[in-house]
Amino acid sequence: MKKVLSLILISVFFIGFLASCGGDSSSSDNSDKASSSYTPNLENGKAVYDRSCVACHMQGVAGAAAITDKARWEASAAKGLDTLHAHALHGFQGEHGVMLEKGSCADCSETDVYDAVAYILKEAGVEAK
Repeated sequence: MKKVLSLILISVFFIGFLASCGGDSSSSDNSDKASSSYTPNLENGKAVYDRSCVACHMQGVAGAAAITDKARWEASAAKGLDTLHAHALHGFQGEHGVMLEKGSCADCSETDVYDAVAYILKEAGVEAK
C-alpha cells in the first residue's frame, strides 16, 4: 500500500512539475537582493502561484504545506523571511517533504519566487519576521 501511495504522490508531483515548466515570467530580474529589503508584488505572486506553486501547495501534495494550513505556515514563518526565501529559491529537505529549487519553476526569477512566497503567506494569514 505504501508503494502504491508513493507512486501516486510521485506521479502527481511530476505532473505538477511538467505543468509548471515554461510560460512567460512577468519579471525577469534575477539579481541577488536582500529579501528583507524587498517589497513584494502580490499580483505577480498570485500569477506565479497559479502557474507554478498551486500543484503542490493548494492541497499539500507530497508533504507540501497547503496554502490553507496556517499552523504549518506559522511554523515556517517563525524561521524568518530570509530562510523562507532561501528554501524556496534553493530547495529544502524538511520533515514533511521536499521543496524543489524554485518549486521546479525553471523560468521563475528570484523576484517571482519572493512574490510567490509573499502571496502564499498573505493567503495563509501569516506574517514572517
